[in-house]
Amino acid sequence: MKRQTKLVVQGFPGSFHDEVARNYFGHNHIEIVPAKSFGVLAQILSEDESIHYGVMAIENSIAGSIIQNYRILREHGFWISGEAYLRISHQLMALPGQTINDLHTVESHPMAIYQCTDFFNQHRHISLVESADTALSAQKVAEEKLKGVGAIASQLAASTYDLEIVASDIETSKVNYTRFIIISRQAEYSSLGNANKASIYFRVPHSHGSLLKVIQHISDHRINISKLQSFPVMGEMNTYYFHLDLEFDQIGQYENCMEDLKTVTTSLEELGVYTKAIIHDHQAV
Repeated sequence: MKRQTKLVVQGFPGSFHDEVARNYFGHNHIEIVPAKSFGVLAQILSEDESIHYGVMAIENSIAGSIIQNYRILREHGFWISGEAYLRISHQLMALPGQTINDLHTVESHPMAIYQCTDFFNQHRHISLVESADTALSAQKVAEEKLKGVGAIASQLAASTYDLEIVASDIETSKVNYTRFIIISRQAEYSSLGNANKASIYFRVPHSHGSLLKVIQHISDHRINISKLQSFPVMGEMNTYYFHLDLEFDQIGQYENCMEDLKTVTTSLEELGVYTKAIIHDHQAV
């Protein structure tokens, strides 16, 4: 019998994290443990050895980087085993038989509400109420049988809680993707032959041109920088560490580049070596 993979995700059944986990690992042979926040997710993954992986959003094409999750990665020493992109489509759902004219209140996570602003500007009879989670809002409508109340959530949430979609794809921007990372407690090097992306942290001396030297070495190895994020070092003035996502063609490129980067950095840490995800319009990879 195939071993069951146990995952922890931020959110509840029917959430976007839940959808990504099922797309990435497959619907069979997985057990998903919900976490009410990213901090709780990190705690569960750190302490529960029966949990194999965590699924955590890291950036959104509209909202930008989720800074706290970069800090979680570093502080807990998690390893990035993979990544996935999900096209975020928001659905307005309610109890079966309800229409949009029947709704006086809609609940959802504040980011989901924000991303649907234009739609609700056209339906000003509806009051918007912020909640902790998109899927949890859908669950509340279903379990409490709330007439006149809708939820903004995913299509998966609608089917999970037997709600009807009263308005489809109500997000303002149709180019709305979230990048998710698959994280684990220990480093995984078993599939380096297929790897074409890596995430690293580094620090450089506080001197003229120090960051430029790092970028020049990366360019010399014909490696693309797909993400550059800086963070202040706690308790130190004018000192920063940097997160880089690097894309390459062959693992040897990356390994040779890392050797060169050791000569121009004061510290260099590997966060993950994995396969770059392809963005599809309809699902995560």
